[in-house]
Amino acid sequence: MRITSEAMVTRSLDRLHSRLSQYERAQTELATGRRILQPSDDPAGTRRAMSLTSSLQARERELANADDALGWLNSADTQLQAVTGRLNRVRELATQGSSAQSPEARRALAVEIRQITEEISGIGNATHLDRPLFGGFGSGDQVVKVDGVWQFPDDRQAGAPDQIMRRVSDSEQVRINVTATEWLGSEVVGTDGNGDPIHGPALLNLLERLADDLETGAGAAIMGGHIDGIQTASRRVGDNLSQIGAATNRVDSARSRAIDLQLTLRTELSQVQDIDLAQGMMEMQVQQVAYEATLQALGKALPPSLVAFLR
Repeated sequence: MRITSEAMVTRSLDRLHSRLSQYERAQTELATGRRILQPSDDPAGTRRAMSLTSSLQARERELANADDALGWLNSADTQLQAVTGRLNRVRELATQGSSAQSPEARRALAVEIRQITEEISGIGNATHLDRPLFGGFGSGDQVVKVDGVWQFPDDRQAGAPDQIMRRVSDSEQVRINVTATEWLGSEVVGTDGNGDPIHGPALLNLLERLADDLETGAGAAIMGGHIDGIQTASRRVGDNLSQIGAATNRVDSARSRAIDLQLTLRTELSQVQDIDLAQGMMEMQVQQVAYEATLQALGKALPPSLVAFLR
């Protein structure tokens, strides 16, 4: 069989191109840290890597949801803890008022109670990330004062409380809110033009009545009833704090599991698609030596003009 110069050159260039491609791939793998550069390199590994990446993204979303949930829960906990402290102070004032004889002393107690009422109403209208903290899916103020009586807005009248949920795992959602109607309590304060009841926050109106009775010199029996009402309100706030605490524990637990699972998935993904750094460096050196050896061999076998061109 006759071998022409053209055939020798063509075959030599093919071998050189093959060596150069292997050398370039070794460099790319080392630079990217990946052994799968395209799906055809390892179809099964590619499918596994895509599945692991999808799971990692799901865990990242769950962690973001958990962080958002903790923000809402911690804000609500801080506000309701403040309400508990203010109610303790109101109980002390009411106890003093039940035995105070001086009108001036009673008026001073009433003034402080009205200040606390305004403070608690402000907590009821608190916001988090520009949304009502205790408003569920509503917007705007959650309690308003109309003609001296505290009311819920028209769209926040008594009914099933809104439940804002956050997904913190594949199979678990956690409620992250309590509403103003839940911890303030609800009572009928009047009727509208259609005869339908108007509801208002029981706690705020209780404090208003307490201040009024202090100023008018109500008897010990009436003051005792107010003290009982304050204790009931404190228990209601405490129940909501317990709900928030339980939800916080669930979110913390789910967040810890997501972090652990995320680490496991990243380790498995690295085993599927990443290269061993030491092995990658060795492979690149091997391919470099092979490429240079091919160049030297071709330099002796091919016509000088072509070798000069290649160099």
